[in-house]
Amino acid sequence: MALFDDFDDDMDALAERARDADPGIRRVAMLTLAESVDPQAVELLLAGLKDEDAGVREAAAKALDEHSGLPAALGLIEALDDEVEAVRLAAIESLADKKEPGSAPRLIARVQAESAFVRAAALRALRDMQDPAAMPVALSALSDPDMAVRREALGVLGYLKADAALPALLLAATDPEPAVRRAVMAALVFVRSGTPGVPALVAGLKDAHWQVREEAAFSIGKAKLPEAVDPLMVAANDDSWQVQAKAVNALGKLKARTAVPVVAEALSHGLSNVRKEAAAALGEIADPSAVGALEAAFDDPDPDVRKLVRWALERCHAAA
Repeated sequence: MALFDDFDDDMDALAERARDADPGIRRVAMLTLAESVDPQAVELLLAGLKDEDAGVREAAAKALDEHSGLPAALGLIEALDDEVEAVRLAAIESLADKKEPGSAPRLIARVQAESAFVRAAALRALRDMQDPAAMPVALSALSDPDMAVRREALGVLGYLKADAALPALLLAATDPEPAVRRAVMAALVFVRSGTPGVPALVAGLKDAHWQVREEAAFSIGKAKLPEAVDPLMVAANDDSWQVQAKAVNALGKLKARTAVPVVAEALSHGLSNVRKEAAAALGEIADPSAVGALEAAFDDPDPDVRKLVRWALERCHAAA
């Protein structure tokens, strides 16, 4: 005799609840099916995507996030056309994680859909697949009238890291929408020193919107572009602390010794987030000239800053 009852749902019971007359019971069944490894679970969830109750459809879309395979991806693509926004949003969230290569042709076709929501959702799902076949539709979508579509198209191109897309990316850097220009800065992370993409990133450091400037600084640091050291030193004194932090971080990644005085100045910033970046950057640069500034920050009130200051000092002393 078992000491405890077995509360695990068998598939027959779940299937019965998934077809119950009460939509509340059907919704719970959909969510429970997220944890099932039985192949029938996907079939029941796909049926749930077509339920008359929007709550059931939304639950089914959310539950499919836990299931892989082409049928799940194709079902979610169809759900992008649901009449209820909550269902559409759940479908796009689950679809974005699928990375199912077999669904790429269907997604590429949906980039031509009448609905801007569907066009953007299809591009978002294509992004992580890094499928070269998506490049032509992504390039075409850069001229889409909808800002969200243009932004998602830039995500696809950024993940593809294709030099052939560079002219279109440079043109998109002048887009009137800040969210699109920010996406351009993120997409340009693959540029190399001495290429035409560098001036666009440097120009991004002076954009009117701080989020564009922040993204530009981040991409410059990730791409390690030495031409940007001087503009980054200017950005280290930006009006936005987020931009300051990213600029200082980038200077550290570039190991810019000429920037030591500027980075060291950030050790006295009023926000610990900036001070942490400054200490870490000085450790990356590892220039003995930073020792004095680091010793002055030895007793910083933030424990994370103190830890990074000690690490940076070790690196600077070792380089002496």
